[in-house]
Amino acid sequence: MLLLLFRRSRFAIYACLGCLIAAYHPAYGQKDTMYPILEDGLFGFINSSGEVIIEPKYDGAKTSSEGLAAVRLGYSWGFVDLQDSVRIAPQFSSVFPFSDGIARVQSGQYWTFIDRNGERITDEYFMSALDFSSGLAPVRVRPGTVAGLEPKWGFIDREGQMVVPDRFVRALPFSDGMAAAEVTRKVIVVSINTRWGLLAPDGSWIVEPEFHSMRNPSEGLALVRKGRQRGFIDATGAFVLELDYEQVFSFKENRARVNEEGLWGFINRKGEVVVAPGYQRADDFSNGRALVLTGDGYGFLDSTGTMVIPPQYEKASSFDRGLAWVTLDGKSGYIDTTGIFVWREDE
Repeated sequence: MLLLLFRRSRFAIYACLGCLIAAYHPAYGQKDTMYPILEDGLFGFINSSGEVIIEPKYDGAKTSSEGLAAVRLGYSWGFVDLQDSVRIAPQFSSVFPFSDGIARVQSGQYWTFIDRNGERITDEYFMSALDFSSGLAPVRVRPGTVAGLEPKWGFIDREGQMVVPDRFVRALPFSDGMAAAEVTRKVIVVSINTRWGLLAPDGSWIVEPEFHSMRNPSEGLALVRKGRQRGFIDATGAFVLELDYEQVFSFKENRARVNEEGLWGFINRKGEVVVAPGYQRADDFSNGRALVLTGDGYGFLDSTGTMVIPPQYEKASSFDRGLAWVTLDGKSGYIDTTGIFVWREDE
């Protein structure tokens, strides 16, 4: 989960959602990660041990990815490295972390992509764009119709070439070698509805578009709805797990969160209940921990459902590469997966 802090709210935490979130490059571990801290209205960074490696001086900051961290000076975003060297000068109105060595950036209302040197990989600007994964990124070139059914999403490669034409109503980044995409279904020339399927990197269908809704594959399974059927399909398009919960999210670390009568719990890949729905809020598992909300505050479960970090925090985010941002007794900081503070403000 991406931790994003802004100057105008001392403890504000914003997270990017499952289907729009990019995977971090596995070559970069915790030792290369910079975590933003806030002191006196300015942002700096600590490492995974809680040591301050960049003194607070920026107006905004995001957790690093692939060795570079986004920072904001005034209203412009750029990127710095572990040594606080400016690698890409602040110039963008919005940026997302690097994924596959490429970051999506926004100038005004349009999006494009840059490499680690800050060079654009394409001369094109896009109405919308999502992160690279498996060497491809979904982009929207043209605005849609009022009905929103005009095909407008396609995929570009790392050279900025449109390798899968913009023929989709919506498209999501690749995951597990597949990408969820939505197309219109027509009778003669009249669009009557849309359906979701799973694409291969060459743009062919792995699973034909026949589902009413779909989330991107995660851990080999895609969450779908087809008529009254709801559950998970595999790469053949066959239902491997049918469910009847009010809400279901994709599998993360072999656990999927489910909602029943307004309360959250978790199931395993067999559909068996691991954590009975009983929490006011729950986030996906990350680093072996799941954030949950009880009447006593936020705490963290392990994969068996045991509360390993007691519910005591006024605010909290999920773990991201070993650390989680929490607020306890009005002071915020980072804890490790045992619940020990590695850094806390004013200490």
